Amino acid sequence: MNYLDNDNVSVLTFGEPLISLAHEGNESLFLKRTFTADCAGAELNTAIALGRLGIPVAYAAALGADPFGDLLIRELRAEGVDVSRVERVGSEVTGVLFKFQSGLQTNPHVFYYRSETPMGQGMWNIDRCVTDLQGRKFSWMHSTGITWMLSRETHQQAQDILLAAHESGISISFDINVRLKLADPEVWLDLLKEVIPYVDWFFIGDSEAQLLLSLDDVKDITEVLQSYGFRGEGVILKQGEHGATAFHAGSEMHIAALPVDKVVDTVGAGDGFNAGVIAGLLQGWSLEKALKLASIIGAHAVTSLGDSSGYPMWSAIAHYFTGDEEVAR
Repeated sequence: MNYLDNDNVSVLTFGEPLISLAHEGNESLFLKRTFTADCAGAELNTAIALGRLGIPVAYAAALGADPFGDLLIRELRAEGVDVSRVERVGSEVTGVLFKFQSGLQTNPHVFYYRSETPMGQGMWNIDRCVTDLQGRKFSWMHSTGITWMLSRETHQQAQDILLAAHESGISISFDINVRLKLADPEVWLDLLKEVIPYVDWFFIGDSEAQLLLSLDDVKDITEVLQSYGFRGEGVILKQGEHGATAFHAGSEMHIAALPVDKVVDTVGAGDGFNAGVIAGLLQGWSLEKALKLASIIGAHAVTSLGDSSGYPMWSAIAHYFTGDEEVAR
């Protein structure tokens, strides 16, 4: 049986794409001055992960009419992502991030250069996204809090897209995805309260739950979110190497992380995890099965340096679900 049982299943995700320049190894920049270019951005990562699973997915954004923008468009098209809602803005620049490994730490240091980008300046036309959502051209919409934090104008644009999806009855998933280089914790908590009444599936990392809510139990987190107006389907607490725990239909469910022999780079693992949950639920799978898929994608993600380069194709992981043994050679 093919993975895709429903050709009409489709996802819209939106957010700012970036070029990632990764400094390999732990040597100082004074000693090693080469970088590896790749594509990045939380929502872009999720779109690529969905595309590799065979889920029809569209990505919306504004980016510069520069060579970096050309590279991003080419990469998304190669991954089967619909880029017809990606807007190229005049002579503006595309955002860049630099990523450095940090000694003995698993998570790299990241430096962003995005204030002069189209979305950083609020130069983004969302009319088509809103029209398509109102016309129910999508079954699911996903985004992260990062987009709301780019500028005052982009905050309103993202909220308008969210409301259009909600009013049209489209399933919405949202990952708070805290970036303290964009705003202080108090601002992120205000954003959480603003969007949570419209969200069906809410993703939050364990460190983010501690930072914003001082909580580490998914049931307690859900109860606080409900006090903020959450009436959605479920809350998923991502716990890194300890797996993930979901609260849905009044009960908890835990999925263990897939063991990984060597962790190279954790950036992008959470975005791939989100894609696994979305893909599974869209196909009508149980939450437990969807979480298993998410765990597998997250594990693959940490085995490579690029944000999305480790995401698997469905053909590479189907054996986890079919019961067939993978043939190595």
